[in-house]
Amino acid sequence: MSDLENGMLVQHASLGLGKVVAVEPKAVHVFFAGSDARFATKLRLPMALPLLTPAASASGWLSGLSDFALDTKTGRYGLDAAWLSHGDAVTRFLEVFPKGFEDPRCVGDGSEKRERAFRWRRAHEAYRETLGGGEGERLLAAGDVAGLAERALRVERHVRPLHRDAERASFEDALKTLGAAREYFAALFDLVAAPAPERSSFEALAAAVAAMVPEGSPESGWPMTTLLPFVARPDVHMVLQPRFAAEVAQRLGLELAYEPQPSWPTYAALLRSTEVLLEKLRPLGARDHVDVDSFMHAVTTKPPRPRPQLRLVKGAAHPRSQGEGERRP
Repeated sequence: MSDLENGMLVQHASLGLGKVVAVEPKAVHVFFAGSDARFATKLRLPMALPLLTPAASASGWLSGLSDFALDTKTGRYGLDAAWLSHGDAVTRFLEVFPKGFEDPRCVGDGSEKRERAFRWRRAHEAYRETLGGGEGERLLAAGDVAGLAERALRVERHVRPLHRDAERASFEDALKTLGAAREYFAALFDLVAAPAPERSSFEALAAAVAAMVPEGSPESGWPMTTLLPFVARPDVHMVLQPRFAAEVAQRLGLELAYEPQPSWPTYAALLRSTEVLLEKLRPLGARDHVDVDSFMHAVTTKPPRPRPQLRLVKGAAHPRSQGEGERRP
């Protein structure tokens, strides 16, 4: 392999899958998927070339990982200092919920206003009881859009403490326009009925939301587009709250490809990342995207622990953190 470019995915003979983040005349910096360090590994050229081969472009979160910056003191390229490896994130989660997703505090009992998992699951049950099993489609066929809106808002009330007041007000106001709401519910039911999320159905729902709130900000469309699909099918769908999603993507290194207005590329990237994360969390008892949402909130809202500072002592061996030293191929 001779042509290395920033952003390309490569496979190293022993270090595994990685992403090239910088190329220098005598070195290449590669961030490896299995790394627990925020810094890319520096490999010497040309010795590393025989050990590197191109990798497939469709590789989940790694392909979208970006924002590497040069640390002038070390000459290394790294993610933001607030970035957490998966191991660090799990450690932080277990500090909050020692029994994982079965921890009573994680499951919740409704006693606290912002119990995420409890409220999402109550909303899911309310959706099943009021709109599931074909009931929503029956009301739509009968032309009872007002009844659909009332039931949707009843479901949404379970999770009101979990999203901003402005988003809630827009949702309530939007559903008052019955003609536009009819298109919204038709697209919603098509999307959640599919075994897996489909681009055409998602884009139809996003278009219906845009028609309901033509003067709303682009970002306000994301919660309205993704909230009820997530509540209805947390096994395959995910809610996207713009500010929080951007923070999670930065802290956990998740692919997002964020666009301010609802778009399929952003939503598909989010789902790829959360599916990868869900599989990693299953040993802790994670079942669906409700648990992924709880995990993301637990590890990003807990104040970060200060990173230990290494101090050089004259005459002592130079200490190295795992993954942060220059490697020979």
